[in-house]
Amino acid sequence: MARTMTTKQLIGFTITGTAIGVTIGTTIELIFSYIFSYIAGAGYSPGVPAFLEQFQNSNNAVLIERMIYALYGVVCAFAGILYKNETRPLALTSAMHFGIILITGLAAGAYLKWWTSGIELLGIIGTIAVVYLLIWLGIFLSTRAEVKRINNQLS
Repeated sequence: MARTMTTKQLIGFTITGTAIGVTIGTTIELIFSYIFSYIAGAGYSPGVPAFLEQFQNSNNAVLIERMIYALYGVVCAFAGILYKNETRPLALTSAMHFGIILITGLAAGAYLKWWTSGIELLGIIGTIAVVYLLIWLGIFLSTRAEVKRINNQLS
């Protein structure tokens, strides 16, 4: 039986997703900026130059970029609701969830001009997959440890 979410839950998912999206987005941005500054000798860039150059004011560009990171995080948070269905196999739920994350990430990346070639697109897909796998593994191990702790308390 489907349950509807309360307003408090909707707000919680939105705030959590926003925070996680901006945190992950800016962290990855910093990592890539560091890599490119090391390779090309350039300084910090808050985003892809092709995206930033579309704006007369870089603050507006960065604000829009952060809003997209936030929206991406909100989509990811709500996509996590898929895991509430315990009758569906975990592998299928994870594949569906990853599909949503990947498609949303590619949409965000297309708008933010994260790639200009097929090789760069593959790099973006790989980055999304690695970040997804790391987060999935962390949640899986944490949940498994919690189940083990509860089982130990019950026995």
